[in-house]
Amino acid sequence: MMPERTQVEADILTFVASRCPNYSGLALDTDLLEQGLLDSLLLIDVIFQIEERYGIKLGGEHVGPAHFRSPAAIVDLVMSQTASAQV
Repeated sequence: MMPERTQVEADILTFVASRCPNYSGLALDTDLLEQGLLDSLLLIDVIFQIEERYGIKLGGEHVGPAHFRSPAAIVDLVMSQTASAQV
């Protein structure tokens, strides 16, 4: 079953906020790269969280700045991959 977008948005924001407690302005459009929030450790944590929570597997083609630049981009990735898994 495909998750609701609003729930995925809330999940991603909560998860990223828990890993970046010193950054108070987190929003869906926050540029995680520009703000210096996305490092290799957070990237691995987010990938692991996505794969575990939503039962999807992300390949190397999904791991890049375009998919992880902002929480909204991460949500888009989750939604597209869960939709693909439903087919």
